Amino acid sequence: MIDLVVTTFAFALVVAVVTAVLVAVTVLPLFVALQMADARGFSPARWVVVTGAGIAVGLGSAYVLHGRESSPRLLPLVPLLLTWVGPSLLLLLAPSQRLLGGRAGQHE
Repeated sequence: MIDLVVTTFAFALVVAVVTAVLVAVTVLPLFVALQMADARGFSPARWVVVTGAGIAVGLGSAYVLHGRESSPRLLPLVPLLLTWVGPSLLLLLAPSQRLLGGRAGQHE
């Protein structure tokens, strides 16, 4: 009976950790990029596309590297840094750089 309790707890813990990691590499970068773009007056649509592309490339690269048996075990974790490309670029832009950051429309 104790085995069932330990197994259930371990499974719930693994699911919680995997969910937290997936949120950290998908939802959180998008949320942070939108908040940063809005605070600087940049176009949110442009930064959703940039961040979404970074997330897709990062997760796709991690998946491809995960499938290779000749690569080191932790190498697939490196492309997950690409998921934060949108907020990283926004961190480098000054609010006065409207050409790169875009301009929020009147409706935004």
